Amino acid sequence: MAKVKTGPKTKRKGGGIPAKAKAVEGLQQDLERATAVIVTEYRGLTVAELQELRRKLLPRGVEYHVVKNSLFGRAAEGSGRAALRSLLTGPTAVALGTSDEVELAKGLIDETRKFKTLKIVGGFLGGRLMSADDVQALARLPGKLQLQAMLVGSLQAPLSQVVALLQAPLAQLIRVLNAKAEQAA
Repeated sequence: MAKVKTGPKTKRKGGGIPAKAKAVEGLQQDLERATAVIVTEYRGLTVAELQELRRKLLPRGVEYHVVKNSLFGRAAEGSGRAALRSLLTGPTAVALGTSDEVELAKGLIDETRKFKTLKIVGGFLGGRLMSADDVQALARLPGKLQLQAMLVGSLQAPLSQVVALLQAPLAQLIRVLNAKAEQAA
C-alpha cells in the first residue's frame, strides 16, 4: 500500500537545537552573574500572577524566570552550580539576585504569602545548596544595609561615651567659672 500525503509538512516551533543551545548559554550567563539563586515551583499560578510577581521583584534587584528543567540543569552545570539540578522538579521558576541575598529571600517569602500556590523548593548561595527552610531562615535575617547600620551604631556608642567622659570635667569647669563670674558681677 502506498503512502498517502495528507497535507504539507509543518515545522515544529521552538527553533531546534541551536535555539536550545542559545537558551542554555543565556541562562548560564545569568547564573554566573547572580550572587544567589532561589528555585520555586509555580504550579497553579496564572500568567498574570507571574507577571505581577516579576514586577514586584524587579525593584529589589531580582530577576524571575520560568525555566525548562533540562535546559536550566545544563546551564547550572556549565556555571559550576551543578547542585541546583537536584532542586529541579515540576514546573520550575528561578529567582536570580545580583545584589543583597537577604533581599532576594525576603522578597520571595513576602510574595509566597500572597500567592499561596508559589512554593520555594530551595536555593544556592555562596557555593552551597540550601533547603527551603534555609531560605526562610535567611529571609528572617536583617538586610545588608541594616546590618551595616547596626555595626556603625555599635562602634559609635562607646566612642560617644568616651567623648562625653572627656568633655564632662571641662563642662563642669566652665559652669564653675560662669557661676564665679555671676557672683562677682
